Amino acid sequence: MNYMLVMQFIFSVLGLALLGYYIGTKINPDSNLPLTLTAIGTALGVFVGFVTLVKMIKSEERYERTPRD
Repeated sequence: MNYMLVMQFIFSVLGLALLGYYIGTKINPDSNLPLTLTAIGTALGVFVGFVTLVKMIKSEERYERTPRD
């Protein structure tokens, strides 16, 4: 379970960073726009990754507290 959470975090950061770079190179490849959008994508990826990690951890805690038959 922990490996899945870490891999999801890494892929969300990498995916959004690559998406930002791709969009930046399509709009204006000669400026600093690809670098800027890559940084924004990385920041968004870290934020989304942490939110996802917290939600998954909370749902696991809820699952562990419920009695099993």
